[in-house]
Amino acid sequence: MGNVLILVSVSSIIKMRSYEYIFIGNLAFSDMYVTLIADPMNIVSKLEGERFFHSYPRLCPAIAYLCTISCINSLGSITLMSFSRYIFTCHSKYYNNIFSKRSCIAMCFGLYLIGILLVLLNLAGIGDHSFDRKSLECIWDRMATYYYTVIFSIVLVWIPVMLTGFFYLRIYCKFRKSSKQVMDLTSYDQQRKSMCFARTLFLIYLVFATCWVPYALIIVMDRQDTFPHEAHLIITTFAHLHPSINWLVYYMTNKNFKYAFNSMMKFDICKKENIKRIQVQPAPE
Repeated sequence: MGNVLILVSVSSIIKMRSYEYIFIGNLAFSDMYVTLIADPMNIVSKLEGERFFHSYPRLCPAIAYLCTISCINSLGSITLMSFSRYIFTCHSKYYNNIFSKRSCIAMCFGLYLIGILLVLLNLAGIGDHSFDRKSLECIWDRMATYYYTVIFSIVLVWIPVMLTGFFYLRIYCKFRKSSKQVMDLTSYDQQRKSMCFARTLFLIYLVFATCWVPYALIIVMDRQDTFPHEAHLIITTFAHLHPSINWLVYYMTNKNFKYAFNSMMKFDICKKENIKRIQVQPAPE
């Protein structure tokens, strides 16, 4: 539901003031696969076990393939969002040269191609996708080719984490330097709005890093497959929680998304009703 709200908001309610909204929509689109298909099938696999997929031998690899492509796209979209905000804030004169509607869409397609490439390498005997008996779900086969698992961890998590962290560090330094300079009210208002949007994207980055870094660590550290299955199960499930949280971050931190969500779902009706009740209560004697 949250990702549907994001897509509707970006496409019809929120006016696109910057091209980050294309990446936000792309992130929500890829996250919908995880929340609508991968997560429900993960519940089935945890309840029924590996034997469920014996009757459907192609189902498990297909789920895992699409999950890999979706996750690469999601984490890459977060990186592109931070890169776009970094260029807009620190090198604004180059922003329009780098980011246009066409170039942003091309970047999104590029993320899907990277995910597809990682999947196609399985046909050459490098890596695999199958049912993991410790995390109890259809996912990347961490034991098939260890060194490729390390590369997979770097591409999926560590490159996005490091690049995104660098971009937001540079944005923070830029705002800190600018805040010490005297500026007119118009410039100050524009900077404040840009900072608020950067904060929203940074919180998305924190959620992503918190959910995915443990997974990137455990698939590399457990080379001999000796870690308890509970650790794999909890950490992998926690990583897949990420696509279900983003919409809440947008709602709590961004006025544009809050207005759009409220216009569709009336999330603020309970708050308004509580305020009315407080206002009509008689004063204590």
